[in-house]
Order: sequence, then structure tokens, then C-alpha cells
Amino acid sequence: METKEKLSPDEFNKIKQNIQDIKLALLTTQLPDGSLRSRPMLTRQLDPDGTMWFYTRENSDKVAQIRQHPAVALGFASAEKQVTVSTSGTAEVVKDQAKVDELWDENVQQWFPEGKNDPNVVLLRITTLAGECWSND
Repeated sequence: METKEKLSPDEFNKIKQNIQDIKLALLTTQLPDGSLRSRPMLTRQLDPDGTMWFYTRENSDKVAQIRQHPAVALGFASAEKQVTVSTSGTAEVVKDQAKVDELWDENVQQWFPEGKNDPNVVLLRITTLAGECWSND
């Protein structure tokens, strides 16, 4: 299998400009039988290199799916901005308490009532490899 290079900083900047205010993404993972599953996720951070960060639970189905098939897709849409963005890349489960602390705020608390020190709280680090934007501009 050929390894794809990540988006260039300029390419990701175009995507980032379009999604920086869209906090809700649809994350698509692959199930063991090859079918796809999408679910909403709250974007926590967009790094300059195309890395995106999300919170999840270590015992979730999506974590098991990612550990088996790390290729994922993310979809973003804003009716207000009249923009839709699709990205694909690879996901990794990250258990890093310092990064959990850095990205934590009251928006996350509602999904993790036991707080940021819950041992089941992990992060998904998604490395963006490709992406497309559609807008009315």
C-alpha cells in the first residue's frame, strides 16, 4: 500500500479557514465487516500541520474500529457559511493526560460527567491526508 503525503500547509490552511468555526464534524470509521459508520464529534483543536483532535471514550466502538482500521473520514458543513468540507486521514488513540488537560473546557464536561481525570477519557489524533472544500464563493 502506497503511503500518502499529508496536505501541504497551504492546502490545509484553505481547509482550516473553512472549518475553523464549524465545531461539529461527522467522523466515519470502518467496521470489521467493511461497512462504514458515521457519528458526530466535537472538534477540539486544529493544528497548523493538519492534525485534528477529538475527545472520546477508550471503551467506545469507534476506538475499537480505529484500532483495527485507522483510515477515517471527517465531514464538516455550515449552512450559514455555505461551505462543506470533506477530509480523510488516519486516526490514532492518544492517552495523554497533559493533552487532555490542555484541550478541556466546559463544553467537554457535558459528555464526560466524571471529568477530565476519568481513566476512560482519551483523545483521537487525526492526521489529515486529503481534503476538499465546496462553497458558493
